[in-house]
Amino acid sequence: MVAPLDPDDPRALGEFTLSGRLGEGGQGVVFLGRTPGGEPVAVKVLKSGFDSAVKERLVRELDAMRGVAPFCTARVLTAVVDGRMPYVVSEFIDGPSLQQRVGSGGPLRGGELERLAVGTATALAAIHAAGIVHRDFKPGNVILGPDGPRVVDFGIARHGASDTITAGPVGTPAYLAPEQIAGHPATPAADVFAWGATIVFAATGRAAFGADSVPAVMHRILTAEPDASALPASLRGVVERCLAKDPARRPASRDLLLELVGSAPDPLRAGAAAATRPEGVRQGEPTAILTAAGATLPGSAEATEAGGERRSSRTGIVIGAVAAVAALSVTAVLLAPRLLSDDKGSTSSPSAGATTTVSPTTTSPVLPTDATLENAVTDDDGTAQDDGTAQDDPVTTDDEAGDPTATPKATAVPTTRPGGTVPTAFAGTWGGHIEPTEFVAGYDETDVQITLEPGKDTGSWKDITSSCQADLRLTRSSETALVFRIDKCAAGEIALVRTDDGLSYRWDSAKGKVLFQGTLVKS
Repeated sequence: MVAPLDPDDPRALGEFTLSGRLGEGGQGVVFLGRTPGGEPVAVKVLKSGFDSAVKERLVRELDAMRGVAPFCTARVLTAVVDGRMPYVVSEFIDGPSLQQRVGSGGPLRGGELERLAVGTATALAAIHAAGIVHRDFKPGNVILGPDGPRVVDFGIARHGASDTITAGPVGTPAYLAPEQIAGHPATPAADVFAWGATIVFAATGRAAFGADSVPAVMHRILTAEPDASALPASLRGVVERCLAKDPARRPASRDLLLELVGSAPDPLRAGAAAATRPEGVRQGEPTAILTAAGATLPGSAEATEAGGERRSSRTGIVIGAVAAVAALSVTAVLLAPRLLSDDKGSTSSPSAGATTTVSPTTTSPVLPTDATLENAVTDDDGTAQDDGTAQDDPVTTDDEAGDPTATPKATAVPTTRPGGTVPTAFAGTWGGHIEPTEFVAGYDETDVQITLEPGKDTGSWKDITSSCQADLRLTRSSETALVFRIDKCAAGEIALVRTDDGLSYRWDSAKGKVLFQGTLVKS
């Protein structure tokens, strides 16, 4: 939808006339413009006040856009980076955003949803293959054009040198990856996480981690698993992997696309989104990047291999493939070998806006390693059998005992058996303070409340800080310990052990990322 221009909005920029507003975001305002020949274009006016370092980065990022295939993004036509109003002119895609489409027509179903998944995964693979990180992938940045979905608005030209959330949120909170919330820069793995959250929104009409207060949403991103049950079986598993808390466990965008179009990824490359730079491509003709005076800045030299060999061009393959197919899903299949292979393929057309280029040494932070509940398994007759994973009570060294700042050790859980009900000794409402057993930025201590009834195999759980509530399902029990499954708010396992002080509380995430513990007392 095009809104009228505000009284203070410019009516023209360079040779482009402006006729209305297409949207406004954290980096600037997007206008509907016209070329001298009458062709519609999107003109993004960036917030001014850039220092020289930001301008240089913007030039590099715009140049990197040339490596993204144009069929899945909006081509950048020109840009002016100096002057009072820096702006970028890109191809206008006529269609609603995914956010608007779901808002007016409800969730996507069947082939429509799967075409969206394949089309946007294709775009993400192309973006990463050009060495670019989107950093703001979300439903509002997916335009449903007449020829399929296009990924747009790469959120270019942010103020300051830092890309981390500690310098201000980069991206939309509901689609930030856990490591971004923890203060780390965005990587291709963060884009994959945002893709998964976007597909959940498309299938359900709801943000994957809620849409209430920003602190509550971020807390869920860090601790809870989204409900992906509305997704078809063909998408559910891969989306859940894309939403893994640990970036190293997410598929690379190239492997994601291969899985969607029916090819198994190379296991040696699984999880490469978190640790390696996507394969670059040979650059085509430079995008015109203009200064206020109209001077064209030179493009970068074409990419080379580490050994100095130039990458071979496949521009003809891109042109032929795009011209030969009508359905985007078929396009993705035909182009997958070029976008995803270790081959030295290339793209040469300019793309939609870009964010940051990925350096060869860029790595994604890994969240805490697995730490799961140590429970003895049982034989069919119910007798306990040590599987080798149960641990004795942790030993505290003299040094640790004398150090009040030492990280608390995880408390071992006594042997339990499958099933059972809540004993009378555990009945009632319990509350207390819990904190992570090791410091991880973004994983904050909180207060929780649990209510249990005797003879039941269920209970209720509440995070006092975020007011998020969830049901508990008893999975293992004994007279002194209970283990519950929790699927919402803080998905994982909760173990309660009777102590002289009340109940020892221990929470382990569903994927074994973070361990919380504390003591609950009866109200």
